Amino acid sequence: MILSQGKILEALKNGALSIIPFIEGNLKEASYTFTLGNKLRKLKTAKELDSRNDPDFEEIELTSKGYLLQPQDHILGTTTEHLSLRGNFACILSTRATIAQLGLDVSQGSIYCEPDTDNPLTLEISNSSTIPVRLFPGIKIVKGIFVTIQK
Repeated sequence: MILSQGKILEALKNGALSIIPFIEGNLKEASYTFTLGNKLRKLKTAKELDSRNDPDFEEIELTSKGYLLQPQDHILGTTTEHLSLRGNFACILSTRATIAQLGLDVSQGSIYCEPDTDNPLTLEISNSSTIPVRLFPGIKIVKGIFVTIQK
């Protein structure tokens, strides 16, 4: 079952969900809009990547000047918000339409947050357009749709 705004607020009050910081204006009828944090990670240049090993990343501080994501580039970001899910609550991430219209995909593979998630969310951000896109900290980037798992 998808949680309504009222059910999300109820879960926040009873501690089954936690979003820190929580911005009331980001709560919609059936979702919560997460914002982009100020840290990005970019794959270090290599001749090739070995899928059996963890890749090397460089960390980039996202400032008020933003970060220019080039066409076909891929970068990891995190949400400003720390999400905690307890009990039978889960969250499905969906790229916001306004972000997708820029040619950005922010949830390529990791769209499902399991119960007992307790961290900021990692976003896999790719620019599939032909135009560079500047990313800024604090932009509304992905929405979380909360569901309950029936046991």
